[in-house]
Amino acid sequence: MRIGELDRAGDAELTADVCVIGSGPAGITVASELAGSGLAVLVLESGGRQEDPADEELNDYDNAGAARATPLQSARNRMLGGSTHTWSGRCGYFDDIDYAPRSWVPDSGWPIGAAELRPYLDRGARHLGLGPGSGFNDDAFWALAGRARPAGELDAELLRPYFWQISRDPVDRFDCLRLGPHLAERTAPGVRVLLHATVTHLTTDPAGGRVHEVEVTGADGRVRIVRAQRFVLAAGGIENARLLLASRRIVPAGVGNRHDRVGRYLMDHRCGVVATLGPTGDVGRFGKYVVRTAQGSHTFLHGVALSEAIQRREELLNCALWFQEVPSADDPWDSVKRLLRGRGDRHDLRRAVADAGLLARGARRRLFQHTGLPRRLDRIELRCMLEQPPDPDSRITLSERTDRLGQPVARIDWRTHPAEDRTARRAAGLAVAEFARLGCPAPELADWARPGSELAVPLTDWAHPTGATRMSSDPRHGVVDVNCRVHGVENLYIAGSSVFPTAGHANPTLTAVALAVRLADTLKALSGRS
Repeated sequence: MRIGELDRAGDAELTADVCVIGSGPAGITVASELAGSGLAVLVLESGGRQEDPADEELNDYDNAGAARATPLQSARNRMLGGSTHTWSGRCGYFDDIDYAPRSWVPDSGWPIGAAELRPYLDRGARHLGLGPGSGFNDDAFWALAGRARPAGELDAELLRPYFWQISRDPVDRFDCLRLGPHLAERTAPGVRVLLHATVTHLTTDPAGGRVHEVEVTGADGRVRIVRAQRFVLAAGGIENARLLLASRRIVPAGVGNRHDRVGRYLMDHRCGVVATLGPTGDVGRFGKYVVRTAQGSHTFLHGVALSEAIQRREELLNCALWFQEVPSADDPWDSVKRLLRGRGDRHDLRRAVADAGLLARGARRRLFQHTGLPRRLDRIELRCMLEQPPDPDSRITLSERTDRLGQPVARIDWRTHPAEDRTARRAAGLAVAEFARLGCPAPELADWARPGSELAVPLTDWAHPTGATRMSSDPRHGVVDVNCRVHGVENLYIAGSSVFPTAGHANPTLTAVALAVRLADTLKALSGRS
């Protein structure tokens, strides 16, 4: 993969068969899947190889809705590799019910189903430092891991097991995959990446039915033109919508916005602590596991999720819960990681030696029992993460304020709903009751999560913006079609979580990357290169 600087490209005009806007996991997946197809692929990245405050300033926004605990600037990384610079590496995939229309969730339902996307999950996993891309998020996990299912059964009418997989970097085995440092090493014939190349306008024909070119501003302030047969917008959950709306020079409402759907249905995941255990609590079979599968050693987090039955019966949203160990200040494992990375000091060495017994138990558990490391804990938290219902009034528009390039910044009116609060309380109570029934010490519910509580629900966003360019069969109800092509624009496609019609409870990256693999297959077929 050839990586260079726009300001050194020397071209007033650049051309490609496919132009991809954004080098995050979705954009790079599209480009990587097209590599070697004979298509000339140009990737435009607004940032550089490293995080730069000047680049991150372009992520500024005006907040007009619910307060956000995680500033979106910190998760919208304008740099090579995009959001993998700050992500946690945690991956899951959607349940069948997440794709289905649900009468109690207005505007729910995808125009494609789980079976259609499943073949692309395993291909997507290869781009994210994962082992299997599917077959691990329920009881099928135990067969995949070659392990016996633990004793004790959840009440299947209430809860079910759920597993997340943690990405692993191929070099730093203690970290999840950071795409940026590895992209130059990828074998990707026909793919060129230009850094410090900020797209500021999508220019269409007078009717807005075809993108002719995009305008790109370099670090030197010079504007260049990029022409391509097809364009893929993969700039992130906020920027995809903002850029479509801001491209209004020819089409006043913005590109692809004939039915005023661009920017609407903005969702996130709400997340937080619902109960706690003391530091000596036993999370039993609901804790973390490290397993060795046929694909090698991969880390999985074990939790529970609401069953489809209770979601339908009580008209709840999808929600998952898991135990999170909160290490104490004197936990030695971070010191060990720093020492193994060559970044430790004498204080780390002293701490590791003082806890040699704990470290020995951890090595034994990891090497022979394939389970999680024993930590010195401050507490154990029971956390939840749940979906939001799609709401057309939860949206991204344009502010009157502009950035240093003269572009309008995003105005974000993100909204929360009573159905989310009701789901969180119900899921927390069910989980605590089930753990007690199965012989685990019951965590103590937070005051707001207790039955009958009228306290405010302190769940926050999780920096997973989704839905603002949603997929739909009908152009009146969304922005892209089943192939992720913008309705009414023949050569413009969108990659990333912004195309999700609903967001489930699972972290979005694996599903977004699977859709990106599928999109790349579509582009190859259209070009006669499949």
